[in-house]
Amino acid sequence: MEQVLNPAVRRRKRLVPLGFAFFGLILFMVVYFARPEDWIPGLAVVPLAKIAGILILLALVFSFGDIRWHMPQEVIFLSLLVFQLWLTVPFSPVWKGGAFMVMLDFSKVLPLVIVIYAAVRSMKRLQWILLVQATSVAAITMASIFLAHTTAGRLEGVLSGIYGNPNDLALAIDLNLPICLALALTTRSYGKKLAWAVAILAMIYAVFLTASRAGAISLVVATLVCLWQLGVKSRRFYLLLLVPIAVIVLWLHGGGAMRERFVQENVNFATDNQFSGSAQQRKQLLLRSLEVTAEHPLFGIGPGNFPVVSGVWHVSHNSYTQMSAEGGIPAFILYVLFLWRAIANLRDIRKYRKMGSKIRLFSMALEASLAAYLVGSFFGSLAYQLFPYCLVAYTSSLRLIVQRDRIESSRTPKPDPTPTQAEVMVWQ
Repeated sequence: MEQVLNPAVRRRKRLVPLGFAFFGLILFMVVYFARPEDWIPGLAVVPLAKIAGILILLALVFSFGDIRWHMPQEVIFLSLLVFQLWLTVPFSPVWKGGAFMVMLDFSKVLPLVIVIYAAVRSMKRLQWILLVQATSVAAITMASIFLAHTTAGRLEGVLSGIYGNPNDLALAIDLNLPICLALALTTRSYGKKLAWAVAILAMIYAVFLTASRAGAISLVVATLVCLWQLGVKSRRFYLLLLVPIAVIVLWLHGGGAMRERFVQENVNFATDNQFSGSAQQRKQLLLRSLEVTAEHPLFGIGPGNFPVVSGVWHVSHNSYTQMSAEGGIPAFILYVLFLWRAIANLRDIRKYRKMGSKIRLFSMALEASLAAYLVGSFFGSLAYQLFPYCLVAYTSSLRLIVQRDRIESSRTPKPDPTPTQAEVMVWQ
């Protein structure tokens, strides 16, 4: 009897391994997304980001023997991307030291993605990771609205780093709104549903307050994906009316600065003001990044060095040309291939017809977040932030969970014929 149970016990242990790695991953997510050093006195002097990175490395090292090293293609593409970017450092014609510091911080993305793929192997763990990320962004958004940190009438994040710039804050909100929606729809508690509903409305309102055109476009993209999945495909057509009404109300009550930015840009591109000059400047930066790519096609100018050669000390405001100008065309190709793997993962997930509602909702959320990023990254330099890399890793984990469920369901033994059926067969 013991010999019969041992394989099943071993299989159950393999399904949800790496408890220490998952714990380190949770701590890292709290530090990166919640940024406690910015709002807890005394923590600013503590290098929490470096400590969290060390935790990820330790989680990877101590769990080395339990990780299944059959890594998906996205991990291979990311490994080659990090290697290519490191190659650009000694060949940088601009600032080798700056490129080295950027890569020293960015390189933690590789062990992070590996740990996510290795440790997040159940829906419960995936929900915990998404909960930490979505809760952090929602809390920071509401704190930013409450404290009203504004510059030129535009809402800024109450914290620095990935939330300080209005455009970055808007895109961070857009990427997490579908996740908040999925968490609201999957919880059974009406109190939690209400809390998530309030958070979602506040986050949409904050996007309007940032007056970010890229944030507005990304919000529309994410909304359309969610409406298609929840409204059209699920035949809940009333959602097609409720969402536009909510957006119009928020636009009228909180979109004054955004309306001004859109209208002023379209009325007169030649006027010398902060609104109309913004798009013209971004166009020049885009052309400049393409010129730098053509001048340094193999190794680029080094990560983080484009502001030095831009002429105005600004980033390229385009993640794709940011990668090509600073890492070369090979880095751009690997970056695009890495993002494409997320699309392929979601496509494979949709092929599984018997998945439960929870998997379907979270696959919808990841699809909407990915679509928002693919569009929004055309207007922002986000190539070295961890949001997109975590997003691709989440699709890898969800695809692995679906594959495991598919295999387990195929192994389920079919019930034996009932005695009555057997007797009929014998009689015949």
